[in-house]
Amino acid sequence: MTRRRKPVLRRTLMTTIAATALLTSLLPAASDASPDKGLSAIASALNPILQQAEKDGIRMSVGIRDLSGYYGHETLLLGSQEPYMPASTIKLAVVSALMLQVDRGELSLADQVRVTPEDVVGGSGSLQTESFPQDLTLERLARLMITQSDNTATNVLIDKVGMDNVQQLMDQLDLRTMHLGRKMFATAPSPAQDNYIDAADLTELLGQIYQGSFLSVSSRNQIIAWMARQEVNTKFGAALTDAPIAHKTGENANVTHDAGYFLVPGHELAVSVLLQVTTTQDFDEAQRIGNPIVQKAARAIYSELVKDQEASAGSPLTRAEFTSLVARELGLASAADQSSQFHDISDDSPFAGEIAAARQAGLVRGTGDGRFDGTAVITRAEMAAIAVRAYVFLHREASVSEEAPEANEGTVPSWAAGYVSRALQLGMMEPAAARRTDQPANRQDGSRFITGMWNFTR
Repeated sequence: MTRRRKPVLRRTLMTTIAATALLTSLLPAASDASPDKGLSAIASALNPILQQAEKDGIRMSVGIRDLSGYYGHETLLLGSQEPYMPASTIKLAVVSALMLQVDRGELSLADQVRVTPEDVVGGSGSLQTESFPQDLTLERLARLMITQSDNTATNVLIDKVGMDNVQQLMDQLDLRTMHLGRKMFATAPSPAQDNYIDAADLTELLGQIYQGSFLSVSSRNQIIAWMARQEVNTKFGAALTDAPIAHKTGENANVTHDAGYFLVPGHELAVSVLLQVTTTQDFDEAQRIGNPIVQKAARAIYSELVKDQEASAGSPLTRAEFTSLVARELGLASAADQSSQFHDISDDSPFAGEIAAARQAGLVRGTGDGRFDGTAVITRAEMAAIAVRAYVFLHREASVSEEAPEANEGTVPSWAAGYVSRALQLGMMEPAAARRTDQPANRQDGSRFITGMWNFTR
């Protein structure tokens, strides 16, 4: 199959844009979007980096897609529009096809596959150090493919899912450059049948995964959860060590890429940074030159992203606002059946869909009288309960016992003791905050609880 190019009209290309006004709220809504909330400030921060890279003989592309609606659902493409060798970023296509087959009932992550010595290849990943043959679950193979970029796991999954099925999905998603033509460490039959990617397609795929346009909520969340536990942290992970990011790297020969999600609550973005060091073919030299540039781009994007969040960190958050943020983060908003509403939440409420979805997922229970009381400022205890239930929903863990006497001290309500105890274990809250859980929570608290759901690792 030959690679194809997308029409330029299908993309929104921004190369030189003036700075925009600072963001004004943690919580976005699509109706709040306006031109001055676009991605222009991020573009202005990135343009000098791309210009310097070009002067230094480095081909670079950046793709950004607003996932929150705060920036008007805008997509930003900067730099080169030409294809790249994708290295391991193509594994996002493989995991997407795998999870689609899981959703269809054709495969289960519990299914086992026989891996033989002939399947083992070098490069990244820990499987090459194990003894074979042995049977491995699809879950372990997929997890290693994403978290470690394991090449052996990738090749086994390509065989199981089917290379043609991976490409068929990319075609169905109208990704006209993304192409899987060979396995890892294999030789392509011809240059036209090699692996290819560009920033537009990679960013679009990230957006489609996040929105759950072709995946179930469970599969969508599983992919992001694997990406949140990324172990290859030479690029985004090195630049943003404590940030809520979920990503997949790619590096080979003279290319170095990173792509994923910047999950700042209320300002979520899909981000792709692709780079080719044209001055060398040496892998180590290319990574030495290229990785700091990818890191610099990541820091520039993230810095603009959190400016207003930091400025408004101390402002309060209502029960409806926090529930809406959690539901969006978990991809629940579009799955809401609004027939199961609390009777004080009208159908025309801006948060109705998210609250209904959260209730169906077991994240919220209301005030016990059929009401939700969405305009009330949320307490830390209530935040802990919702966030821990969301963690259980996301990671498919056993439900938390509400009674945990060891955590029931200070101002922790008895009903919330188990949730507060688990939130402390997960790093969702500080011990000092846990002793004041009956107090109103603010946006900084909300951000910490939400990012704690993903259990990010570096």
